[in-house]
Amino acid sequence: MFDIPKMYQMNMDLTMAEQVLKGQSTTVIDMMENLKSKWELHCSGHDFFADDDEFFDCWKYEANAYNVMYAAMKPLFA
Repeated sequence: MFDIPKMYQMNMDLTMAEQVLKGQSTTVIDMMENLKSKWELHCSGHDFFADDDEFFDCWKYEANAYNVMYAAMKPLFA
């Protein structure tokens, strides 16, 4: 899950999260993996965001949707 700064946190339900993550011709899991890889790239210093605020300003909807979907699916893998 993402540790999203308070100013970028959203109250999102599962249906909205699915709509945000279900991109064109891709699955929710693919979008979650894509966003996770973007975060890992950011954390390694190999992207163009100066800091976490810039990252979350750009990806706030997807990051919030990721957390909602992750929380919903977590019991399936426990």
